[in-house]
Amino acid sequence: MGASNRPTGKNKNTSGGVLLKWRENKQSQAPCYWGDLDAKILMGAVDSVVRAGGAIMLGSTSDGGAYSICILLADDKVKEYPHSVEECEIVLRAVMQEMLDTLL
Repeated sequence: MGASNRPTGKNKNTSGGVLLKWRENKQSQAPCYWGDLDAKILMGAVDSVVRAGGAIMLGSTSDGGAYSICILLADDKVKEYPHSVEECEIVLRAVMQEMLDTLL
């Protein structure tokens, strides 16, 4: 059987090992820490989601370069991956507004 031009899904990393391409992460400039956010914005988002009958999960991406926000409400599942404190606070404010609109 001849050689194929199909991608293998593998890529060599700088240390000589093989990584799956989807596992390659761009290096972020600064790690994302939840403690850097305005506590009132964070608590407001959590409170608004819970009051609307939903759940919110907070974390970070595997490389630590982005926040991970997952909101479960009824049959909806929304995921966001903001990369900075500013982006994360914008997303959390939008979550609060959306939940307020849901309650009204």
